[in-house]
Amino acid sequence: MKKLFLATALLILSSQTIAYCQGDSTVLKNAVFKLKTVLSNHFTEKAYLHFDKPFYAAGDTIYFKAYVIAGELHQLSALSGVLHVDLINGNSKTDQSIKLQLNKGIAWGDFALPDSLPSGNYHVRAYTRWMKNDPDSFFDKVIPIGSISGKAIVYESASGAKILAQKKPDLQFFPEGGYLVQGIRSKIAFKAIAADGKGIAVKGVVNDNNNNEVNRFESVRLGMGSFYLLPEGGKTYKATLTFADGTQNTIDLPAAEDKGMVLAVDNQSANIFYAGIFANKKYFEENKGQTLGLVIYSGGSTKTVITKLDNPRLILRLPKSEFKTGVAQITLFSAKGEPLNERLAFIQNPGLLTLTLKSDKLSYKTREKVTLSLNLTGKDDKPATGHFSISVIDEGKVPADENNETTILNYLLLTSDLKGFIEEPNYYFTDVTDKTRADLDLVMLTHGYRRFEWKQVLENNYPAMAYQPEKGLEINGMVKNLFGKPIGNGTITLLAFKGGPLLSSVSDDKGMFHFSNLVFNDTTHFVLSAVNKNGRNSTKLTYFTDKPEPVAKQLQVMNIVADTAMALLLNNDKVYQDELVKYGHIKGIMLKEVKIRDKKIDDQYKTQSLAGAGNADQVMHADEIERIQGPLSTSLNGRLYGVNFIRHPSGDYAPVLGPAGSAMYVIIDGTEDADINSLSANDVETVEVLKYAGSTAIYGMRGAAGVLIITTKQGGGLAAKDIASIGILPITPMGFYKAREFYSPKYDNTELASKQRDLRSTIYWKPELVTDKDGNASFEYYNADGTGTYKVVIEGIDSNGNLGRQVYRYKVE
Repeated sequence: MKKLFLATALLILSSQTIAYCQGDSTVLKNAVFKLKTVLSNHFTEKAYLHFDKPFYAAGDTIYFKAYVIAGELHQLSALSGVLHVDLINGNSKTDQSIKLQLNKGIAWGDFALPDSLPSGNYHVRAYTRWMKNDPDSFFDKVIPIGSISGKAIVYESASGAKILAQKKPDLQFFPEGGYLVQGIRSKIAFKAIAADGKGIAVKGVVNDNNNNEVNRFESVRLGMGSFYLLPEGGKTYKATLTFADGTQNTIDLPAAEDKGMVLAVDNQSANIFYAGIFANKKYFEENKGQTLGLVIYSGGSTKTVITKLDNPRLILRLPKSEFKTGVAQITLFSAKGEPLNERLAFIQNPGLLTLTLKSDKLSYKTREKVTLSLNLTGKDDKPATGHFSISVIDEGKVPADENNETTILNYLLLTSDLKGFIEEPNYYFTDVTDKTRADLDLVMLTHGYRRFEWKQVLENNYPAMAYQPEKGLEINGMVKNLFGKPIGNGTITLLAFKGGPLLSSVSDDKGMFHFSNLVFNDTTHFVLSAVNKNGRNSTKLTYFTDKPEPVAKQLQVMNIVADTAMALLLNNDKVYQDELVKYGHIKGIMLKEVKIRDKKIDDQYKTQSLAGAGNADQVMHADEIERIQGPLSTSLNGRLYGVNFIRHPSGDYAPVLGPAGSAMYVIIDGTEDADINSLSANDVETVEVLKYAGSTAIYGMRGAAGVLIITTKQGGGLAAKDIASIGILPITPMGFYKAREFYSPKYDNTELASKQRDLRSTIYWKPELVTDKDGNASFEYYNADGTGTYKVVIEGIDSNGNLGRQVYRYKVE
């Protein structure tokens, strides 16, 4: 007899448990209560970054918008105030690192890429301190970067390719509900993986231990597929496999239990899903009439259904409208509160935001003004207010594989919740059909879920959270006496060079002091001073820099940008550089080789550099600089390796790394952003160039585009060892990074328009667009010189935690 249970309510963890039950539900209520306790104490955050384009060239700038949400609820998080974002190279070393101030879960930033950056598969990682409790929750995305110079990262593991070549395709079987049971016909999903980690097509034959063929199977997408098997008592089964590359193998199927239950889910309908509970004869006879419970966890909420095992086949019918879009974890419990089976299902509801983009024209000309209007409505078709980011790219210069794109939908709803690599995640969201729903169900069957484990929940075995939320920036250190002993109850003051409140802290018995919840920009200069409890300043201060970054994972690169696509971008960038030289925006040429003095000699000069003498990537001294008279930019042009001087319309010159880089951070005798041409070559004692992360890191993100430090003959400078730290210590901690504003030219006045070609690949980037109470917003920009298709991508989230994404294309002729 088939039983139907219609579930009509959704349990929010903070609300009363609602269940339609037969029999005693005390044990199940206890399990749900323990789950509620664990989740309330282990609140999760997720970060998602929307990038302006999928891959870059050296000398380009990576622009991104960060959305930090409160776990499965998807509401913008107010828990953390600091987001850490790192650019990591292919050898898992951090090249650049910034801190962004989160404003109710929103922030945006960028990374300026030096033109000297080698080609390779980099990745961008984003996390809050709270997320360090679960490093698997970090946002981590591979970003391919090409180099015009042709230089590439030399990977430390030279044997990796050899090991990869020796690996053979592999296949795993995943019985639905967790295991096979004798006498129950069960679905078995499988996934075949090639040596490079991608899915590979496979077909096979299943035979029993008597060599009788019992079934055949074949993958349907990316190495995934499924088939049915009715295990019989006393028999074992194996599969003979043939992979797409011709490799063959034989694998044993999982052994079947002689007694047990199977949990099956039919998720093909767009509106409902069925959960089937099946017991084999032996289990049913021993447990007939016992209470069973089904717990469905979805989107931060649970639903419970309780019944009795009075039939070996029970079917539950559940409307999808009762659940939020995303991964649902379905667990079957015994009468004793033991989890018996588990199954994942993806709920795809039409409850996402509706974004309607309209343009003022159907097609445009190059350099023509484009005006786009956005209307936002929620699932109730009412106007919604939300935060969005917009990217416009020339698809002819930056083609993308739409199925492989990481989006706010497939990341926050799917891939961030599953273990393992999800190939082509956007395929399941671009055009939802019966076929994509069936393929997505195979993903659910072949990947694990990491949110919680019932065994730990029931045993109260979840560890305490080691890291607490970071609301603001911190400055920490230690104060000791001149004999090296910690000073307790000492008074430490903190003052910014350019004004601000005077802050005070008291050291503990170990001499430790802390300033918390601070807000200051990058490269802000502070002075720490200390006195002991008697008011004397005979103390020695130590400033603790940021704690070590989490170890970067070596990501396996699955989706490598096609050579033709990268060539398009690199060729475009090369032409763009030629244009800059042609029209006078760059004077001189870049030398292929510059002779740099021996480091031992350079170690002896005095400097204003916070990095100290001997740590620059290039140093020029007075005798070299004086060889060419005139303005300093003329003297240095073409003589600093990798540095070019760009002339602004005002007539001033700014040094940049590479022809198309951002302006370097210039410091003259300790004064920042000074005019370089206020000096002549005769005035200068030394010029230091800091280009790479190892030397520029001390300047934070102000130094991301490189640092040019000039010490005059009168300024002299101070070596780091000459700065006394007795009772007073100047420090420059890493502060919040201020994002660059994306440059979007205006072509209103055609007479003033430059003859230089506009070869941008990112046409427009706006990290923050907020819709009004009527759900409306608009933005405008100008096309570049590229013709063909321009792609507009808008992503974001509303005030209720609903996600939205829209892609819009138009022609430029």
